[in-house]
Amino acid sequence: MTQHPRLRRTVLALGAAALAVALAACSSTASGESTASAGTRTVSTAEGEVTVPAHPQRIVSVHAWTTESLLDMDVTPVGVENSGEQYVPTRYVPAWKKIDKIAEGGTVDLEKIAALKPDLIVGVDVPYLKDVYAKLSTIAPTAFAPFSESATFQDYPKYTAAFADTGAAYEALKKKYDDRIAELRSTYASQLATVKWDVIQGGFDAGNFWIYSTGSPVGGVLESLGATFASATAGTKSGDTQSVSYERTDLLTDADAIIYYVNNDGTPANNIDKLFALPGYQSLPAVTGGHAVGTPDFLPGSYSDGLGLLDSIEKALKTFS
Repeated sequence: MTQHPRLRRTVLALGAAALAVALAACSSTASGESTASAGTRTVSTAEGEVTVPAHPQRIVSVHAWTTESLLDMDVTPVGVENSGEQYVPTRYVPAWKKIDKIAEGGTVDLEKIAALKPDLIVGVDVPYLKDVYAKLSTIAPTAFAPFSESATFQDYPKYTAAFADTGAAYEALKKKYDDRIAELRSTYASQLATVKWDVIQGGFDAGNFWIYSTGSPVGGVLESLGATFASATAGTKSGDTQSVSYERTDLLTDADAIIYYVNNDGTPANNIDKLFALPGYQSLPAVTGGHAVGTPDFLPGSYSDGLGLLDSIEKALKTFS
């Protein structure tokens, strides 16, 4: 399976991992969470049941997705991963820059984490973190959200909220996102019923771009809006990507709208500018009609990322009368 670019920033040579446990509903009173004592709770994690502080005060986050959700819920970790500022969504950069960095390039610094005296360590059960789980657990209770290529971005805030005891903040974020979905479905009902979408990005294969499936992060959000898909995205196996030559712009001919990945500064990501330079791409109906839109939230990891993606989709929908 082709790697997602945002996973590359934290997982490096990450392969597909199986979902370790069934996804549980997560809030301060969610199922899968029970009181172990007056000062602790038991939460469901990728590594089984873990006893964590009832109200953790010093949280270390070793993965970007848990970091983003903590910041979304007004919790500032004492330590976070360093995935490179250029890969941190701009909405989080000011807070992220001020926090001690405890992991870089897939390497977790156990001594730095111990020095921060955390009462809880959170993350996602990707392979390089799974490898150090036992060592992290000797420092503080460690709770990882299950990782799966088929999981949606909403799964990670759910788990993070359960781990950090931020259920009320999580519910507010979820409602904000759900309300935004409902708003767009109502406002752009006619466009969503007729516009066919393709989802692409530059990829990391020389001379190729990637076509994403309906089960991709962007595809899943479009599906929740009731959108339909053009043949390239519709024909890609769910949860997978197609890596195709830049010369195969013809695959995108029946798309009414195209959405693609851009860097935080708005520039095309992962060499997709090479695709954009081709006459075949420039003559595509979606492009000549002004219906191609880039988004830095192509691979959302939090509800704020999801809301950013919805803003990008709305930008494209507005181009249809």
